[in-house]
Amino acid sequence: MDKFSLVDFLVEIPEGKTPIVLQLSDPQIVDSSQDEQGRLQPGEAPYWAKGKQEARCYGYIREMIENTKPDFILIAGDVVYGAFDHDGTCLQSFVEFMETFEIPWAPVLGNHETESRMGVDWQCAQFEKTKYCLFKQRSFTGNGNYSVGVKQGENLLHAFYMMDSNSGCPSENSLVNGHSKHPAGFGEDQIAWYTESIQAIKSVSPTTGITFTFHIPIYAFEKAYAKYGYVRSDSTSCPIDIDQRAERSAADFGYILHPFGVWDTDERVWNGLKSLGVECICVGHDHEVCASVVYEGVRLQFGLKSSTYDSNLYETPSGERVMSWSPAGKPIIGGTVMELSSNGSIAKAYHYYCKNVQFE
Repeated sequence: MDKFSLVDFLVEIPEGKTPIVLQLSDPQIVDSSQDEQGRLQPGEAPYWAKGKQEARCYGYIREMIENTKPDFILIAGDVVYGAFDHDGTCLQSFVEFMETFEIPWAPVLGNHETESRMGVDWQCAQFEKTKYCLFKQRSFTGNGNYSVGVKQGENLLHAFYMMDSNSGCPSENSLVNGHSKHPAGFGEDQIAWYTESIQAIKSVSPTTGITFTFHIPIYAFEKAYAKYGYVRSDSTSCPIDIDQRAERSAADFGYILHPFGVWDTDERVWNGLKSLGVECICVGHDHEVCASVVYEGVRLQFGLKSSTYDSNLYETPSGERVMSWSPAGKPIIGGTVMELSSNGSIAKAYHYYCKNVQFE
C-alpha cells in the first residue's frame, strides 16, 4: 500500500531541510457594520470596522510568516466571527490574503464560522476552490475533516488530522447539510474515520508522527495544566505564567490567564488518541490561554492568538496581563511554531511573539 495515498493532501519538503509548521489561532475577523444583534459596545464598532484587517490581523500574520518561514500553516479555528460576516466578505478577504503567501495552509472550523447566513457549505467551498488552502468537506459529522501529510524524500514524516470539534450556534443555512453539530465534541463517524485512517498509516509507516488540530480543548488539557496549579473550578489558581515557573519542564511554555471550558470529560477521545500514538493536539478557542504542555507523552497546545479581534491578552503599562475586548496596552499576539525532526517527531515547539504591535 502506498503510504502517501493514505492522507488527503501532501506537503513536500526538500531533503535536508527542517520542516517548520506554524500554528495560527482565532483570527476571528469582524466587520462591525454587520452587527445585526447589537453585540458590540459603542466604543468597539470603530475599532473593528470594515477595512481594519491589516491593523487587527493581517500585519501580524505577515510578520510571523516572514520571520518563521513556515513550510505549512495550520489554523486552529474561528477564522472569522460569522455573526459579523453575514455577506461572507470577511472570509473571502482572509482566504485571498493567505493565498498571497503561496504556502500550503489548512484551517479547521471553530464555533463561530457557522453563525454566518452564508452557511457552512459556502464557507467550505471558499477554502476548497483555492490553490494553496488544503481543505476537504466530508458528509459526516462536522465540516472539514481531513488529513495532511508531510513528505520528505520517501518518508511520510508526519500526518496532521484537521478536525471539526463542532459547537457554536449554526445559522439556518449552516444546518441545511444535516451534519453541523451544536454540542462540542466528535461524532461517532468522525472517530471511526480517523481511527481507521491512522491505523492504516501506522501499518505501513510506523514512525509517522501524528498531530490533531481542532478548536475546543478536551478535558485532558485541564489535567495536563494541573502540574502548574491550574484548577478550573477555582479561578484563583490563575494566572499561570509557565515560562516563569522554577519547576517548569523544559518542553513546556506559555500562559493561562483564566479558566477554560472543555469537552470529552469521560476521556474516551483522549484515551483513543493516545492508543493511536498521537504526539500533539493543537487547539484555540480560549483567547487568554496560550500554554503548551507535554502530558502523558502528548503535547497539549493552546495556540497564541493571531489577531486583536474579539477578546485578547494585553500587557498594561504596569506590566500586568489582562483580558480586554478593546486596546488595553501592548497586545500579546503571535503564533506557535513546531519544527519536525528527521524521524517525524516534533523536535521543538515555541511561541513567536509579534514585535510590530499596534498601540491604540
